[in-house]
Amino acid sequence: MSANNVRFAEAARLGTAAIVLVAASLGFAACTSARNALGPHESPCFRTLAVAHAAVNDEGRFAGVRYLSTKDLMAALREMKTGPKNRFAVPAGLQHERSAICVVAYRGRFSTSDVALGWPPNRHGDPLAIVIVRVRDVRVLVTFVLKRPPLRFTRFLPSV
Repeated sequence: MSANNVRFAEAARLGTAAIVLVAASLGFAACTSARNALGPHESPCFRTLAVAHAAVNDEGRFAGVRYLSTKDLMAALREMKTGPKNRFAVPAGLQHERSAICVVAYRGRFSTSDVALGWPPNRHGDPLAIVIVRVRDVRVLVTFVLKRPPLRFTRFLPSV
């Protein structure tokens, strides 16, 4: 084989390899879902953080956030026990809500009189405020003042 034929054969192999790599990368790109924003499932909750922080009167430290349906929140709250045989009482307005919500948690010392739409009545000095914000119109529905969280939260920010 002449030198020109060897060079041509090497160039052909390299060209074929490049075409295969490009085709494979396009194939992998076609398998991903199209979306207009990157981030976790809780990304709709970014819009609600300022409203939630205002609901606790800019007090406390951000503890986490979670995006879910009111049905899922109600199930978690019903499982909470407030006493030896008592279940957690949920406000009637929240029971009939059927929208997507963001649940934003803050750690600190809270009483129901110090937060927006505090529940349950007459709670003082509990370490957790859970602000329920409707995603559709970014409106606070209720702020629970609790001793422990009813569910797990996603943290966007590191502990400080």
